[in-house]
Amino acid sequence: MDEADPNYTKIMDYIARNPAAVLGTVDDEGPHGAVVYVIPASHGTICFVTKSGTKKYQNLTAHPKVSLTFFNERESTTLQASGHAYVADDSNGLKDLVMDKVTKAHAMVADWLPPVTKVQSGEYAVIGIELDTARLADYGSIDISGPVFTEIKVH
Repeated sequence: MDEADPNYTKIMDYIARNPAAVLGTVDDEGPHGAVVYVIPASHGTICFVTKSGTKKYQNLTAHPKVSLTFFNERESTTLQASGHAYVADDSNGLKDLVMDKVTKAHAMVADWLPPVTKVQSGEYAVIGIELDTARLADYGSIDISGPVFTEIKVH
């Protein structure tokens, strides 16, 4: 993805402002959805923290193709994205980057902790998602002649 592309910037800024997303994974029995709080990283990658014993972790390590849906009711906007998930390790610095950002974000909101902190199932794991596509729909500020969608695609 071209980080200089205005569409890329618009989509990553949207994700930064609207970090809650429904993550879609799949297992042998079918689809599974879970709310995650994501952080944009770079090069078309977004990240979140989960625990290694959760269903979403098991699903995305077995079937790494995932989808994400973001929504901002006030703006009447949605973002649908797809990509490939992977467990971040310490070799590329992504794990340290995400844990640092998460720690700083939660320090600013002392009375709120994300749901993952209440899950007792396994160790913390940072998940990276390399986006394949993202489609931002803006239904709140469009006029009839204006564009509704902003899209980015890797392929």
